[in-house]
Amino acid sequence: MKNGNFKQRLDRYIKGREFPTTLLTVAVITLVVFINLVITSLSSIVPLYLYTPEEDDLSISSASDMLFKSYIDKGIKVNVTFCSYEDVVSNHATGKFVYQTAKEFEKRYPGFINLRFINAITQLDSEGKSVSDELKVYLDGGNNSINDTSVIFSTDTSFRVLTDYTGTGYVDFYTLDSSYSITSYNGEEMFASSVLWTLNENHGTAYMTVGHGESANGTLFNILTAAGYKVKEINLRKSDVPDDAELLIISNPISDFERGAVGSTVITEYDRLSSYRNRGGNFMVMLDPTAKPLNVLEGFVLEFGISVRKNETGETMMVKDSDNAITTDGFTLVANYSDSDIAKEMKNVITLRSGDDDGRVILRNMSALTLTSKAHLEVSPLLVASSSAVLEAGGETVDREGGYTIAALSVYKNDLSDSARMIVMSDGMMTADDAVNTDGYSNKDFLYSLFDKFFGKGDMPYGCRSISYNQSTLEDLTMGQARIYAFILISIPIALAAFGVVVLVRRKNR
Repeated sequence: MKNGNFKQRLDRYIKGREFPTTLLTVAVITLVVFINLVITSLSSIVPLYLYTPEEDDLSISSASDMLFKSYIDKGIKVNVTFCSYEDVVSNHATGKFVYQTAKEFEKRYPGFINLRFINAITQLDSEGKSVSDELKVYLDGGNNSINDTSVIFSTDTSFRVLTDYTGTGYVDFYTLDSSYSITSYNGEEMFASSVLWTLNENHGTAYMTVGHGESANGTLFNILTAAGYKVKEINLRKSDVPDDAELLIISNPISDFERGAVGSTVITEYDRLSSYRNRGGNFMVMLDPTAKPLNVLEGFVLEFGISVRKNETGETMMVKDSDNAITTDGFTLVANYSDSDIAKEMKNVITLRSGDDDGRVILRNMSALTLTSKAHLEVSPLLVASSSAVLEAGGETVDREGGYTIAALSVYKNDLSDSARMIVMSDGMMTADDAVNTDGYSNKDFLYSLFDKFFGKGDMPYGCRSISYNQSTLEDLTMGQARIYAFILISIPIALAAFGVVVLVRRKNR
């Protein structure tokens, strides 16, 4: 009897006037809670808002702890010398941020990091003592220049001088765009890498080839510098690769390298590339898939067992992935690490040193690579596209295999010298400013792990904070994920609306 009364009361309530109001209230609350849950989930993987840092938000992360621990345990000390007195540096437009970062490091690592302030003009320290003899050492016989915005990192056996030649001051600690506007402050990273520089005796040079329309941006220069390389340009038409070269970079050339005819005694660019390879040189080759065929350069790369996939007419096949892309055209992709041992090692070190479990890398305009193994070669895929990727050429889909190799490594074993090493990728975004200066992707740490684990450079400033001043963010959300979220966001309100319509129709027809 009680159950019958309950059902009658429930039926009267549903058919009464109060039920639609209650239903609407519950629906609104449900929708608000759902939307908040979705936004909370998205905010963990997508930079939905622009973060504008305050001037005093210059604290350093814990990334440097792992970098310095072994050196601190050995009792090593690093001096950081500013070439203006403390009050001048702390009030300088760009120097004040470097000053605050330096104070943070000194506070975090007392005894290991020691700050000094001198006057490079009068050559006196803050106590009035002469430092002229010391500055002569840092000038290194004219190899370095020192002015009032220079910063010198030194130990008893090594030193590094950072001097800005633009007149802005302290530019080494910032990232600039092509118009020399500041896009980010990289104080922690540059400070940590400069300390590492003084603690590491391995100071080879990365040479960037010129003369073929190469496009190497300032961000790549900054990454190479932070990785411990000296960076210089080289024209292989005029000179051999010097003995101090640790890395030769060929960045998206649009015209080919020279090669002489068979039997010619003229030394050409191809001969100099081969000579450097034969003595165990390291290569970083980035190919522009939209450029005309570069037969000599591509032939040299093929000697390392790596080639670009092309169709029958010689057109480069472009990788497209509508599900795993972050742009609607499908050509800006989130790359996956391959299952090769070196890829796993690189990803593991990124996770260990920076705390980034995914190590996501974003690339744009890629061609697929074909790998060929030979007795004297060890060729490995490094980055691959997802299984949903396709190849396009001439505006048409020409292959649906998926899982294409988009970055590869090769070790070329020489008989009488060390093995030569090469990384090859076809991409226009690996070192783009908006891809590097973001928390969404690990392009910078990916390159650091490459220099560390493949090229044997050693300690890298993984995971250091970079404060971005960009006016836009690069969303860490693939098109496939976006479609799922859009479907959920649309389906829930539709379902609630449909339920409301059913109730209203029932009330009308009762």
